[in-house]
Amino acid sequence: MSAAPQRGRRRAEPTRRTSVFGLPAARTGAHSGAHSADQPAAFSAVATTTAKCMAAVAVVGALVATGAVVQQINAPAADISAVAAVAALPDVHAPADAAISFPGLEVASSAATKSPDQVKAEADAVHPVTPPAVVDDPAAAQAYAAGQLAGFGWGADQMSCLTQLWQRESEWLTSAENVSSGAYGIAQSLPASKMESTGGDWATNYQTQIRWGMGYIQGRYGSPCGAWGHSNAVGWY
Repeated sequence: MSAAPQRGRRRAEPTRRTSVFGLPAARTGAHSGAHSADQPAAFSAVATTTAKCMAAVAVVGALVATGAVVQQINAPAADISAVAAVAALPDVHAPADAAISFPGLEVASSAATKSPDQVKAEADAVHPVTPPAVVDDPAAAQAYAAGQLAGFGWGADQMSCLTQLWQRESEWLTSAENVSSGAYGIAQSLPASKMESTGGDWATNYQTQIRWGMGYIQGRYGSPCGAWGHSNAVGWY
């Protein structure tokens, strides 16, 4: 026989809600009072766990913040010391017209700049170097040669031979030049640069040319008459 049907409303079962900490929330309804005694202990455990988590997070955050602060403090230490070293340098002072020298370079202050009038005056004072003129003076050259004979150990009788020899060669002209051979000067040195052994002015000074010519004659023919005799025989000396 079946049980008699129940009539009337059935009381709804109380629902359980989960708290944010994973523990069941307090029941509502008629049975909520039966578990009210357990609630203080549950909340105490939750508070303890929460406090521990928050403490751990706080410790980690403090460590991270401390490391960042230390990094920020230590990072610019070198820069701070460098700035302090530069600030400690003494001031440098120099006069306005001081000259600044570098290897191979010299720069003067603008205070020492010359005025246009000074530059023009210095430019006007510069004159081009004019090379010395060639002195063609046969009479003076012969007189000088006569005075040099004794220095080479020759008597005055050698002057006649020397006069004829160099008259044939150059007519006693300092600038005489043989265009075909390149021989130059009173003694017709070939090449002309040989006379440089007697003096650097060999191209313009008859005295330098004569001293060289007499030395050449002495070393090769012994005397002007010996050179003159060779010239008569072969046409050159």
